Amino acid sequence: MNPDTLAAMQSAQEAVTRLVGTCQKESQLYKQNPRAVAQVSRNSKWLLNAIALLQRELENPCNKENVQ
Repeated sequence: MNPDTLAAMQSAQEAVTRLVGTCQKESQLYKQNPRAVAQVSRNSKWLLNAIALLQRELENPCNKENVQ
């Protein structure tokens, strides 16, 4: 994987992980607007899963033409 791509993905993953932590139910932010913060938390967790999947795919590309 390209080092710049890897660095960008790691940076995004770290930032989104911090965001998920900020959106915990015990946080002041959650108390201000639980519905919106819960939505951000769900979307952030989805994004973390998408980033992890992309990393796996880029690290272990398979030849899709030979898959049956």
